[in-house]
Amino acid sequence: MTCCTVRYTVDGSERRCPRSVAADHDRCVFHLTPEERVAADITSSTLRSAFLADVDADDPARREYVDIQLDELDLSALVVDGSDVGRIIFCDVTVDGRLDLSGAVVRHPVHIRDCHISHLDTTTATFEMDVTIDDTVFGTASEPLTCLRSRRGSFERSFQISNVRFDGSVEFAACDVAGWLGFDDVTVAGSAHFPNLTFGTVQFVSTTFEEGAEFVGADGTRAIFEGVCLDDADGTLDLSEGTFDLLRVRPSSDLTCHLQDATVSAGRLDQPEDAVACYDLTDVTLGDVDLDCEPDTFDRYRFYRTRFDGFPFASYREVLRSNRWRLHEYVGTPAAADSIEGLEHTYLEGKQGATGTGDSETASMFFVRELRYRRRRYAAHARASEHSLTHRADAALRWATNGFLDLVAGYGERPQRTLALALGVIVSSALLYPAVGGLVAGEEVVRYGTHGLLAAFDGLYFSVVTFATLGLGDVHPAGDAGRFVAASEGLAGAFLTAVFVFSLGRRVTR
Repeated sequence: MTCCTVRYTVDGSERRCPRSVAADHDRCVFHLTPEERVAADITSSTLRSAFLADVDADDPARREYVDIQLDELDLSALVVDGSDVGRIIFCDVTVDGRLDLSGAVVRHPVHIRDCHISHLDTTTATFEMDVTIDDTVFGTASEPLTCLRSRRGSFERSFQISNVRFDGSVEFAACDVAGWLGFDDVTVAGSAHFPNLTFGTVQFVSTTFEEGAEFVGADGTRAIFEGVCLDDADGTLDLSEGTFDLLRVRPSSDLTCHLQDATVSAGRLDQPEDAVACYDLTDVTLGDVDLDCEPDTFDRYRFYRTRFDGFPFASYREVLRSNRWRLHEYVGTPAAADSIEGLEHTYLEGKQGATGTGDSETASMFFVRELRYRRRRYAAHARASEHSLTHRADAALRWATNGFLDLVAGYGERPQRTLALALGVIVSSALLYPAVGGLVAGEEVVRYGTHGLLAAFDGLYFSVVTFATLGLGDVHPAGDAGRFVAASEGLAGAFLTAVFVFSLGRRVTR
């Protein structure tokens, strides 16, 4: 058997291709030029058979494909299982068409480096060992089509891609990476689709997505986006509907991150140094997640109908206080517009989340905002002509009651408001008594006309006694109008005292 005359360097050592030569040539079928293969009637099927022979050979060097140019290589639906688990290496290989591994089962580690491959297809393929791709270009800049497709592929260990450029789109729809999926110093010139990806850990470091990246429905343990750059006008990283035990996003450029309907148990959402990252957390279940924000950058995070499960509100109390406890304000463009019902629900969830972590002050502030948005909802229903008259009347009554409770006690969260109103009732009543018939004190009737401003002191004494419902009887109103004012003040006093005690007790328990 005459061996191929091609020499190459791999892993730092010079080697000679161990394969046998093709008929009438001094090189193997892989090292022939595409034109020579056509002339020798070497078809895709021939290359496929030669590859299987290499895998079954005892010489591991036959699984090294170095300095090769192919029109295409069809390895689809093969079971690649040689006599050992040595690596299959593609180095300095050019595939002008498709490298097709769709449906294949590969039981060897695969390493692709320093190659140029127009299209790699691993659809429904299973890789039982590590797959590594580095220093490689996929696709053609003049024809930016899908250059890597791995739909429903299964990677039972790791899939590492580093220092790679994709001159087109990549698609990992419904892939399963049991171990580690890593993109390091990668550029994707087209769109990047990772919908319904399941993984152990994914890490994108110094990766540029020129047309955004989609990870809708992704589900995994750890997802890390470190130094990620999005060059498209929208700069969108779509992580909506995903489930992440830990999520870390640290962009290096302007970014809009969609997380609608996602579940994030822990992690951190960072801001770039000289750019703006906006995170839409609509309908997210948010756990112990850190936010990189100050009072003037808190509105880069949109909380709308967000559920909180261990979110550390206490760490952001000063930020929230500076923003007057407003959660929903957002500088980005939201995926869904606000509604009164949605804002009411937002602060309900915020209240429950803060209560769950023992942050009573924050829960109190959110409770007040929840009820104020509820009052707006009642007002909207009262004005809406499509509702029945009964419904509108009920809404109007609820709106009035809600407003009254806010005025009197801030929904039980503002005892100082009740105290101020009580003082107002006492002082105003004290000024009224000498003016509406006067007060009988002993043998004389005290009025402004006879006693001047000194009458106000008797009025203040009687007002305090009446408000406190003590009923000493040494001073009483002289006329019907005064008795009406006294009765009203006594009723108000009993009510406001009860409200004050309730509100004060509520604040103490918080």
